[in-house]
Amino acid sequence: MKRALITGSSSGIGYAYAKYLSERGWYIDLVSQNIDRAEEAYKTLNYEHSKIHIHDLSSLDSITEITSNISTPDLVVANAGIGINGAAGRNINEDIEFANNLMFAGPIKLIEYYLPRMIEKKSGRVVIISSIGALIPMPKSAIYAAVKSGIYAYGRSLNEEIVEKNVSVTVSLPGYVKTNIHKRSGLAHLEKQIASWMWVTPQQVIEETESASIKGLSEVIPGRLYRFSSIFFNFKVTKMLWKFLNSRNKK
Repeated sequence: MKRALITGSSSGIGYAYAKYLSERGWYIDLVSQNIDRAEEAYKTLNYEHSKIHIHDLSSLDSITEITSNISTPDLVVANAGIGINGAAGRNINEDIEFANNLMFAGPIKLIEYYLPRMIEKKSGRVVIISSIGALIPMPKSAIYAAVKSGIYAYGRSLNEEIVEKNVSVTVSLPGYVKTNIHKRSGLAHLEKQIASWMWVTPQQVIEETESASIKGLSEVIPGRLYRFSSIFFNFKVTKMLWKFLNSRNKK
């Protein structure tokens, strides 16, 4: 039975990934910070070959606890994340540090532990959930974009380094995904503000990400719309449109 470790597994993309793998007979280590959401997700998943691990992934000590208690998996899905938004100079140091540890430093420490062991086994995959925000400016979400850009660069570089060692690192760069992350980060208005055709489902993200990962690709942009439009991300008109869509009603 293949084994997967999924961070941020209690909702959104993480939960959808767990469901996807459970339907394919994987053993799954479900890592989450919130015990109530974790237990609810576990109950909903209703899958005997899985186990909950409660850890605050913004704490680097928690990463050490994870690596000490979970043996090297066949697949690591670094998915835990939050939305962090605010105008320039408005983000407090504590929030910046939290976002950095949760979505950059923490995943790197986790991957850096397991990757050499995967290489030794000559088998394994790593999936990093970044964001389309790593590729295009995100006014009033500069911290989020910076963190996602950093982990994107890290993952791409790793995959190039180990491409011939039968281990892959794939970075997924989703756009707007139908999860609860926007509500939890104070951006619920985006659900009405952003056109329906710009949203993708968590299931679509997982299916396209898994396909790319199995092929050993270094990156994937889920959704045809986003893959096509990424060609134009450096165009001024594209940046203006993206700014218009994302900046309204933000403080």
